[in-house]
This record gives sequence, structure tokens and C-alpha cells, in this order.
Amino acid sequence: MNGSRGRAERALFVRFMLLLVFLAVLPLASCKLEGPSLEVTKQSYLSRFSPGMSNVDSSLSYPWKTNSEQAVQQARALASQGLTFVNNFLMGWGSDNPWPDPAKPEPDNWASMDRKLELARQMGAHPVISLCEAPWWIKGELRGDGTTRLLTPADDFAEVAYSSRVLDNQMDNWLHLVRRVAERYMVAPYNVRFFQIWNEFKGYYNPATNNWDVSTSPGEPDGPNAKHGYTYMYNRVYETLKMVAKELDINPSAIFVGGPYIVVNTWLHAQKASHPSQFIRSYGMYDNRDLAAISYWLEHKRGAEFITLSGNNRNRDDVEDVNPFTAAEKFADVVRWLRSLDANRYPGARTLPIWWAEWYADSYQPNELQGTLAVKTYAMMRFIEAGGSVALIWGGNGEGESTPLNGLWTSTAVENGGRPLPWFMVYRVLNNCFSAGSVIYRTYTTSPDIAALAGPIKTIIVNKTADTRTVNFERESRTLKPYEVLIVDTARISTVLKEGGVPSLQPACQALLEETAR
Repeated sequence: MNGSRGRAERALFVRFMLLLVFLAVLPLASCKLEGPSLEVTKQSYLSRFSPGMSNVDSSLSYPWKTNSEQAVQQARALASQGLTFVNNFLMGWGSDNPWPDPAKPEPDNWASMDRKLELARQMGAHPVISLCEAPWWIKGELRGDGTTRLLTPADDFAEVAYSSRVLDNQMDNWLHLVRRVAERYMVAPYNVRFFQIWNEFKGYYNPATNNWDVSTSPGEPDGPNAKHGYTYMYNRVYETLKMVAKELDINPSAIFVGGPYIVVNTWLHAQKASHPSQFIRSYGMYDNRDLAAISYWLEHKRGAEFITLSGNNRNRDDVEDVNPFTAAEKFADVVRWLRSLDANRYPGARTLPIWWAEWYADSYQPNELQGTLAVKTYAMMRFIEAGGSVALIWGGNGEGESTPLNGLWTSTAVENGGRPLPWFMVYRVLNNCFSAGSVIYRTYTTSPDIAALAGPIKTIIVNKTADTRTVNFERESRTLKPYEVLIVDTARISTVLKEGGVPSLQPACQALLEETAR
């Protein structure tokens, strides 16, 4: 009798508890969030990405004309937070001619390059040297009739200098200059370990063939001709750099050299392209001359530690009939194209780190800040997801952008300048929380208008439209303004996603989290 009564009481208690649970869950069910959702999956991968900048403007220079010391120091402090690599050109773009007088047996004008590399060292970034341009007397411009235009001292930084290559009979002097660069900057205090060879194939266009001179031919070294191929020059420079490293008791494998540093062009209308390819995306068709040059270099290079390229999200025929976000996938698409090449025929295509030595992405709307910020952010998110390694923006003050407001910081020519712009805030998070070695979780969204990049600490959400959008993320409904780039804390999801708690974090990202908490 008592046993039956006990069982009845227990059954009543269970029913009561189930009722309480139902009543507790009912409000949650009635408050179901409407609209598209964004989910972070348990699938993860490690980032290979590192952001950087080419130091090509004067925003980090002091003393320099009207630059404010306070503003420059502020910009330098920002650079130290947001940049892993700082690229410096041997000559041009703020660097003087290191060997202006051919009568002198040695280059001796190092002051501007010394300053740039010292600045990179002070900022804690990895310094990169792009071995381009070359002194006026070492270069010449190939003409359509096969003759070569020689340069004068007045041409050192003239337009013709940037359409000239090393003269065939001056290759030894060019290599001597490269040797002196390596001997000076591979050692302390600069300790340069990264080198890019040349810049955007400048001077290697052959007007007679309407194509690139990319071959391993030495040209016609019996006279002042500009006819050798880029890969010939690249291989000679590569061997010189490795040889100098060995002579300096530096392990040659610790010296990272990249090429071919060529612009990757697309065309919206195939009929306008002289060399159409089979690599076609909705935003355009890739120029086969560029693809062939990359392929040839991969096949015939003497060695390389990374592949470096240049490009933007615009078409060569200046027709942008597609969404700029779609075109911004170019930086990731090129990574995937390279990874699809035959590894035996093109050594390194599937394994070498891929750099964008220059990359530009905008919304196609002049002076449009928010849209371009969203496009640039989306471009880098896709590049990271594709396994890209390094992206170098062109200067810090917006030079080369559709508006200076798309740079990293405001002008340092005014007393209160050097202040962070919206793109810097994104770049800093990419550097601190999504750089090489960071854990990234794959995301899933039910709306093509929303894109995201998620890590254990921060998630970047991009609204790709000109309209307000609402997305459900982590049980919260979040409203994004037109083209908004929203950076949110996601630390609390890490224990759900990773058994055993929070995965190891980049120290800078941990500091960013603590800064946000304060």
C-alpha cells in the first residue's frame, strides 16, 4: 500500500517538473527570432594570413615637409598594431637612387633606404625589400620596332623609368647592386629575410608581340638592349641572394624570395581581350598573358619561397557590370586557380604561400567610404578562407584608393592627424585575431547578403547591401546598417565549439579582448 502511494507521489512530482520545464521553454519558443541566421560551425582551420603595407607615401616620415611630429608618431603607433609586414622599394616610391653615378665603382646612396628599414624595425614588423627599380644607367625601354631607348639622369624617376627593364649588358651591374643590398640589409640591425623581385613586370612588356617577355633568354648582352626575359633576371637575382646569405653564414633557406609580381587582369567583354583565357568568372575573363606568364615562371624558376601578385577588383576594360563584392572574390579565386595547377609541371603552385604585393578593392562609387570598407573587408575575408598568406596595401594614407578615407590613418601633415580610419580598425582585428596560426571557424548563413569570418574572440560580419539587414547570431537579433562592417565579441562560443575550453589565442587578440572589456 505504502509502495503504491510512493510511486504515485513520484509520478506526480515528475509531471510537475515537466510542467515547469515546459513553462520555462514556452517564452523562448514564442520569442523565436525571425530573419536570416548566421551560424558558426564546429569545423575549423588555421589561418595563413598576415596583413602588411608598402611604405610608399610620406605619412610615416618625419621630418618631412609639413608633417607633424605628433601625427607621425601616432600613425607609427597604429602601424605597429596592425601590420605584420612592411614592404620597401629599393628605388622609387620614396626611396632614392642608391647608385646614381655610373662612374663610381660602388653604390653609396643608402640614406633613404636605411631610414625606411629602421622604421620597419622600430615598428616590430617584418621588413620586405622589393628589388625594383634600378638606376637610370642600368635600364632601357624596349620600343615597338625592337630598338631600345636609353635613359638619362633626368629620367631617373620619370614615366619612362617605370616602363624600362634592366639592360642586357648591364645585368652584372644590376646583380652587383643586388649583392650590396643583401650584404647591407640581411645583417643586423635590419635582418631582412623577405625579398620581392621587381614590380608588376615594369618594362617587360613587348609592344611588338603585345605580350610579356617572361622567358629565360638573356637577350642580346653584346649591347645596350632590353630584350632578356623576366625569368632570366629573376633566376640571376634569386641565386645572388642565396649566395650572399651563405657567405654571411645565414641559412639560405631562411631567405624568402618571391615573384613574379605581375598584375592579374580581367576583362568583362572577351572580344576586347587580345589574349582570352578559359579562366572565366561572373565578374570577368582572366587575361591569358598574365596567367601564361605566371605559369611559365612557376615552371622555369630556379627557386622561390612564395608567389607574389598584384591586382584589383576592377576589369581592364573599365566595365563593372557586376556586384563589386562578387568581383572582390578575385583575390581568393586566383589562389584557387594556382592550387589547381599541375604540381609536377608547376612546382610550388599548390604549396607556396601566395602574396598580393598590391591589392585594391572598392565599391565603384567615387568618394563612397562605407561601401568600399565593406568590399575591402569582404575581399580579405575570402582571401583568408582560400588560404592566402600576405596582403600588402599601398601606403597608409589612402594613396591609390578611391578616397583617402579608405586608408589606414588620416593625413599626418596636420597636427591632429595620424588618427585611425575605419579600415585600420578592421585591419587591426585581422592582424591580431585572424593572422597566421589563428583558429578560424567556418560559418554558415541563410542569406547571401551577409558574410562573416569567425574566430574564438572576434567575429566580423559584413552587410553586402545598401539596405538595412537583420541577422540572428548567437541567439541575438543584430541589425546591420547599409554596408556595415560589424565586429562583435564571440569569446563565449569557444567553450561550445572546442572541447576543453578556449583554444590558444594570439596574444595581441587576447589584449584586444581585454581592451574591449575595459
